[in-house]
Amino acid sequence: MTLPLGQTVSNGVQRTLSTTGLVIFVLTAASQLLLVGATNTIVASIITDLLPEATSTEIGITVPVSVPVAAAIAVSVTLFGTVVFLVSTRLLTREQHELSTLPRSLCTRRIGRATLSGVGMSLILTPLILLGMPLIIPGLFLAVSFQFGVFLIGVEDARAIGALRQSWRLASGNRWRLVAILVAFTIVAMALGMGTALVSSISPAAGQVVSVIAMAAIIVMLYGVLAEAYLSLRDESTNRGGSTSSASTAVDPL
Repeated sequence: MTLPLGQTVSNGVQRTLSTTGLVIFVLTAASQLLLVGATNTIVASIITDLLPEATSTEIGITVPVSVPVAAAIAVSVTLFGTVVFLVSTRLLTREQHELSTLPRSLCTRRIGRATLSGVGMSLILTPLILLGMPLIIPGLFLAVSFQFGVFLIGVEDARAIGALRQSWRLASGNRWRLVAILVAFTIVAMALGMGTALVSSISPAAGQVVSVIAMAAIIVMLYGVLAEAYLSLRDESTNRGGSTSSASTAVDPL
């Protein structure tokens, strides 16, 4: 199947312009703001030790806690972000008319196991993608080939290795189209970054807040577009008789 880019992006954006999309956006923006604040707190402590004349306002938003607490917050928020992403895959892959509700079962079903699988997949993928990024194309190739892994973990309860294998198969034949989607969102993010740079020149803290909120909006829209692409490719694979055994294990029918 050739993935229709225009329809995929249009339907994906519609998925995010819903109650589900709004809730995911709020959770994503709030967690990212807290992560930036905790990280800045750690950095500010290091810088002020080296340069006593420096002030935290020059670094951006911080949180009024000690460095160990800030480190704990950063780790916790990173883990929470993984949970949010996994739950987002379940919520955004429903029918359009169901996106005004937030079923509790989708937020809690096997979430512990899914989180462990998601973390495990990240530990496998991150070094591979980082090694490929200097050459750009290999990094993008790997990123789009495995980007459906989290959907397979969240929606179909797949394990890390199985999710990566299935993601590779789903992306087959459409990798350049998936790269185009990723590049388009990257360009939009870069443009927003240039816009927020002006705010940062006036107030680093305000600039960071605006930047995080804008990036959260872009990220959630990308979630929606990837959810639409995943459903299209998965359904086509099923129609060809290429569905995997894990597809039948999903508790909540989509």
